[in-house]
Amino acid sequence: LRTKCARCTIIKFPFSSIEKYASHIGILKYFAFKPFVIQDALRRYGTIIYADSSVRFNSNSFNPVLIDNYIRGFAVRELPGHFLSCFTHTDTFTWFNQSYRNFESIYIAEAGFLVVTDTFLTRLIMKAWLTCALESDCLITHQSRTKCKETSSSKHRYDQSAMIIILTYFFFQGNKETWGDQKLNDPAPYDMFTSVPKNLGDIIRGAYEQYYLSRKQNS
Repeated sequence: LRTKCARCTIIKFPFSSIEKYASHIGILKYFAFKPFVIQDALRRYGTIIYADSSVRFNSNSFNPVLIDNYIRGFAVRELPGHFLSCFTHTDTFTWFNQSYRNFESIYIAEAGFLVVTDTFLTRLIMKAWLTCALESDCLITHQSRTKCKETSSSKHRYDQSAMIIILTYFFFQGNKETWGDQKLNDPAPYDMFTSVPKNLGDIIRGAYEQYYLSRKQNS
């Protein structure tokens, strides 16, 4: 990576230091490391665009969401029709002193692509997210299952689930409206789709990038 990207800043994640206090941090499938990566970047740069390695950007028009984020502070992409209670273990809700029934109409959102600006509100959000990431009883909850009013439940989303529970503490949710034959929520205040086009970036897992970090060819 260093040889192919001279402008990249590479920072090694301190797994060994954090694992002294939370051994599950080093198990990558739980994504407990992600809030720490975001918090460290916020401390260094003030405003960040975070993207998992599966994100492929289709545009570099970030100015609208960056400008809006000076007020909003935290922006993610909601997934309409995908409800938080269907993707979150009940014990995670219990850790936050909540019931899954309170979140049956709340959409889950992507945690792999978000924009964060260092504000007083964002510091409260990040503190709660980091605290949950350090507690296996919050983030992992092996002994519980998802429950929701839909016909079937789905996989627990770890960092993603905790992030949305926390965001609902600090932002009012959109009202449910009728769109055609569907009842959908208005966008939540943290939904970046209110600021950016939907084709800004896509999540493409397992895709091979032939020209990743290769030199641009002159036309």
